Amino acid sequence: MKSSRENPVLRFSVPYVTGDEIEYIKDVIASKNFAGNGPYTKKAQALIESRIGVRKVLLTHSCTAALEMSALLLGVGPGDEVIMPSYTFCSTASAFARTGCTIAFCDIDPATMMADPADIERRITPNTKAIVPVHYGGLACQIEEIAALAQRHEIALVEDAAQGFDAAVNGRPLGTFGTFGCISFHETKNLHAGLCGALYVNEDDPELQERAIRIWERGTNRQAVLKGVIDKYSWTDLGSSFYPSELQAAFLLAQLEHADENKLERQTLYARYANPLRALADKGAFTFPPMPQSLDTNYHACYVIFDSVADCDRVRETLKRAGIHAYIGYVPLHSSPMGLKLGNKPDDVPVTEALAPRTLRLPFHNDMTEADVDRVVDLMRQCFADHHAHV
Repeated sequence: MKSSRENPVLRFSVPYVTGDEIEYIKDVIASKNFAGNGPYTKKAQALIESRIGVRKVLLTHSCTAALEMSALLLGVGPGDEVIMPSYTFCSTASAFARTGCTIAFCDIDPATMMADPADIERRITPNTKAIVPVHYGGLACQIEEIAALAQRHEIALVEDAAQGFDAAVNGRPLGTFGTFGCISFHETKNLHAGLCGALYVNEDDPELQERAIRIWERGTNRQAVLKGVIDKYSWTDLGSSFYPSELQAAFLLAQLEHADENKLERQTLYARYANPLRALADKGAFTFPPMPQSLDTNYHACYVIFDSVADCDRVRETLKRAGIHAYIGYVPLHSSPMGLKLGNKPDDVPVTEALAPRTLRLPFHNDMTEADVDRVVDLMRQCFADHHAHV
């Protein structure tokens, strides 16, 4: 965390910088190896595999790319259905919808804003090809229950753990419960490379891992050539240019090497938020999502769920007038212009429809000070005192 600033504007998110990135980038420039899948890509992948305990990690240019690779690896296409929450970023749906499959949006648990396992199971049909739960804000959906129902119905599980890197449930990292896990290293995440991501291949299946590499390598067997297994490479599968440049990989490696420091700073800020927000929640101002004992969070986000849209808007506008940026989470995909075009209706997932505009994400990043947090909380407390709430 940085020292107090004179600038009164408090940004919602500020990208983390360790100070070591420039040295690694200089090394890439000196090596003249820019295109990707070079030494820094391999170092970053190995570090993640070791830290998280993943069988195979492939860096991607985004979490979107990791999701698209998952769809290709599963062979999702027309006639298939993929279940996912509507309360997520559009990439979760786009990565699968572009294959021609049908997206079946499920509802959320009002306590967490994440997929409701019972509603997932209610929507399973003989055409269901995959379930794609989303972990939100550094918290975890009911992933153990969802993984069990996916296994029971023999349906593939792909975790959208874009916000879940280095978080775990009962000691098991998010992104490792499904066949594939998809991670984001976008600049809005705790650790980043501007725009980057990763695919976790969790099954101990050499053939699956090799196919993932071919898809990652534009659908070619180029890696076999580099290993000397064959003399020339050719087009062997549908794929794309999914990996990042070495400049991004070098930047990311510097970030990954500071993961513990980053997490400790965020933990301190989250604790500063949590105690007064829980007190306000106990008095009826809003719901503050619980932190289960089973969860080892990465402290990605801090959000609250109001009893009404009016309360949410009042707090957001009050913070805005004070130069503090806070935003609602997601506009639900089912009722978005594209969601409606795909045949969804606003009342398809009523809990999502009701709660999405009442959820507010507060500014939260490593450049914040504890005084910044106090400023946000004091204004929120004042909002309710001024309107005669029970706080």
